[in-house]
Amino acid sequence: MANLKKWFWMLLVLSAFLTNMVLAQDMEKVSKEMFKKLLLEVDKNKDGKISKSEHMPIWKDKKKGEQNFKQFDRNGDGFITEAEYVKTTTEFSKEKKPTNK
Repeated sequence: MANLKKWFWMLLVLSAFLTNMVLAQDMEKVSKEMFKKLLLEVDKNKDGKISKSEHMPIWKDKKKGEQNFKQFDRNGDGFITEAEYVKTTTEFSKEKKPTNK
């Protein structure tokens, strides 16, 4: 009986771990699709990334727009790339505050 309990808990932990992996992969896929749709709307020069000048017009509150841009522009180069967008949205989905870089 003790071995059965041990296996049950091990499987439960493994199941939770695998579920989190699948959810993270799904979130990454969804984030990539969302970024592509966002590019269609705001990427005026069609370079595959979002510049600050492309980002800001969608914000009525410019201060919030600035803060949002800084959160997504993780390396501070003035552009939001797909990789930065995916990493930030994935962290948001985990209810973590995104970190730079």
